[in-house]
Amino acid sequence: MKKSWKKPGTIRWIKNIPLNFAQQQECFEVLKSKVSPGQKVMVAVSGGADSILTACLMYNFFLKNKYSLQNLFFIHCNHQTRAGNTTDEQFIRKFFEGTQLIVVKRISNKKNTEAELRNRRYGEFKTQAKKHQIDQFIFGHNLTDRIESTFLNLLRGANLNGFIAMQVQEQHHLLPGLSAEAGINVLRPLLELTKDEITNICKQNKIQFVTDPTNKDTTTSLRNKLRSKVLPELYKLANKQTTTTNSFIESMKNIYKQLEQPKWKDINLKPIDKSPHRKAAFAYQRMIDPNDVTSECMMQVMKKLHISNNVTTPLLNELTKFLTNSESGYKYFNKTYLFKSHGNIYIISAPKAFREKTVDSQKKIDTTTVKRFPRKGDRYKGKTRNEWCINQKIPIFRRNFIPIVVKRNQIMKIFRS
Repeated sequence: MKKSWKKPGTIRWIKNIPLNFAQQQECFEVLKSKVSPGQKVMVAVSGGADSILTACLMYNFFLKNKYSLQNLFFIHCNHQTRAGNTTDEQFIRKFFEGTQLIVVKRISNKKNTEAELRNRRYGEFKTQAKKHQIDQFIFGHNLTDRIESTFLNLLRGANLNGFIAMQVQEQHHLLPGLSAEAGINVLRPLLELTKDEITNICKQNKIQFVTDPTNKDTTTSLRNKLRSKVLPELYKLANKQTTTTNSFIESMKNIYKQLEQPKWKDINLKPIDKSPHRKAAFAYQRMIDPNDVTSECMMQVMKKLHISNNVTTPLLNELTKFLTNSESGYKYFNKTYLFKSHGNIYIISAPKAFREKTVDSQKKIDTTTVKRFPRKGDRYKGKTRNEWCINQKIPIFRRNFIPIVVKRNQIMKIFRS
């Protein structure tokens, strides 16, 4: 691997072949929103049209936005499963001469199934990510790949998440990251383009690439059978409906966009100030806009707070129904409270029945006045203390921890904080 880049603009495939295509600006906008100047990214290159175009796009993006080229890496995995792998590697080495290119070779053995090669490839990605402190991997997956993955997942019994298959940016289960809290992001800037569109862009820009013949071998994988036999028939049927575009592909694009629309307007968790009177380190979190609660968003939040263990579908539905239909109240699960009060939703990690505890210690202010916490039966301004708290929109879990001033058994003041 080269330790440093040559001077920008001297790389052969950029200097002699300026990249230009209709969707380029849209791809740049995606990258601008997903890649920050200080991030280190690594582009996976197989030599095919999609990965080569992705590499060219990333290099142009770094130059255009004046990002440091020292943060841009390329990686090629030579699986050594066929004679053409050596030729592909030679092409890659020549094409990426002068860049930070990493080439890894798989030790030849008897196991060369698609799953084994994939695990090996991602294992190398993880190793290099740790070595070079990579923040994101850039893949050349495209709309055609996404549609193939959708149908492949459907054959395996997928839910809506499986139908969506790939996303522009996500954490990959085979790239868990360097810590338990954060995984390595995968970014796919060409996900809106079909494989045919990518091939045409490469030809129009005179960008060389290689073709892997095993991608059309229907005996190697179910994906190849879908790619070569099933989906082409759907594309043909769709082409008969219109002369300007493929209606099947457009339908899939529209479905993906609709399914990816956020169903919860605000899933950001906001901390709640801890009361010093609780004398415990509770993890308070609050969410607004309960009208936007769905089962999917509830599960997303539970995973974020690490409280999703043993949450069954019936329990998830019960909690979602409670939050959407109830005016107030609470549910308790996994050592966690779900409170709903005055239009707000609160998630609190605390011991069971912590809200019921009252503090009876008293501090004398004078001979007739004491400062203490509420007790059962307290009244204030003609109302029970609970009724007063409801009118003041004080959540149920706070009411027993609000200090009060009592004079001659009469509440003189209730502190809000």
